[in-house]
Amino acid sequence: MLYILLAILSGVSVVISRIINSKLAEEIGTFQGTFFNYLTGLITSTIFLLITKDYINIPPIHELNLPIYSYLGGSIGILVVVLSNYTTPKVSSFSLTLLVFIGQLSIGIIIDYFNSNTLSVGKLIGGLFILIGLTYNIVVDKKIEESKSIDMLTVD
Repeated sequence: MLYILLAILSGVSVVISRIINSKLAEEIGTFQGTFFNYLTGLITSTIFLLITKDYINIPPIHELNLPIYSYLGGSIGILVVVLSNYTTPKVSSFSLTLLVFIGQLSIGIIIDYFNSNTLSVGKLIGGLFILIGLTYNIVVDKKIEESKSIDMLTVD
């Protein structure tokens, strides 16, 4: 039960942080908002590191053997935050959450395929159902908006 609660709180925090980051980006700019997002994350993680007194002991010889793509995590993170700050005001929270979920599921399937040479049919079908549902929801929302705008024109 604790893990379910933590998963729900994690999802809520992602949506709330996305909205806060988007508002900050509207006020001071997308790249400045991304900078402060990362600065806040650095300060928070440093405080947690100091409180827990944990550390990662990686011998220097292992750092040289890391593949080059393992250093791209920060760049990809920045790209995700910038895109999120840009798209959040333009897309509903529901649609954006589903898009992020579909992206995570897709990348997970790709990573699983390259790591174990297996393709999860269940994950593919689930992702397809979510994509179909998202598409249906966008079409319905668009029709509702069109009918509202037609109603507004006929009232005037």
